[in-house]
Amino acid sequence: MRLIAVILGAGVLAADLLTKWLVSSSMHYYPLLDGYVTIDYVQNEGIAFGLFHSLESDWKPVILSAMAIIAVAVVIYYILTTPHHEKLVFVSLGLLLGGILGNFIDRLMNQHVTDFLKVHWQDAFAWPTFNIADAAITTGVMLILYESFFGRDRTPAPEPKPLGENAVDQ
Repeated sequence: MRLIAVILGAGVLAADLLTKWLVSSSMHYYPLLDGYVTIDYVQNEGIAFGLFHSLESDWKPVILSAMAIIAVAVVIYYILTTPHHEKLVFVSLGLLLGGILGNFIDRLMNQHVTDFLKVHWQDAFAWPTFNIADAAITTGVMLILYESFFGRDRTPAPEPKPLGENAVDQ
């Protein structure tokens, strides 16, 4: 399962970097599903959903890179220590690994993260522009939350019965 998490992470990383390269080099704007899904090239210098995009600080790239390195280290720790039977957790960790690395590498290479997927309802509502890495990270977090709240059997183990001649089944 550890290998599956790493392979999934590598697949997400490859898909993310490839799509970012394609969009930034040739497709700056393209309606995929007119009025609902559009490729709209954005250079995000912040974090998820454009938070801290306009914050000006010489420390911003250092802090964002440090956060990514710490997150990758935590994900790798969990990949190495999670019990083999936690299959959904390994899928989540693979998605997180690939997504975090995709945005981290993009930020290192370009000093920004390329976002390009815009989901919207005509001109009335638009979700913040995102990328494959963001989608993988969000899905990984949602799967971990699901597993934490609903995936595991939460019934306590039955208490052992006392041994001896006074132990009577009731």
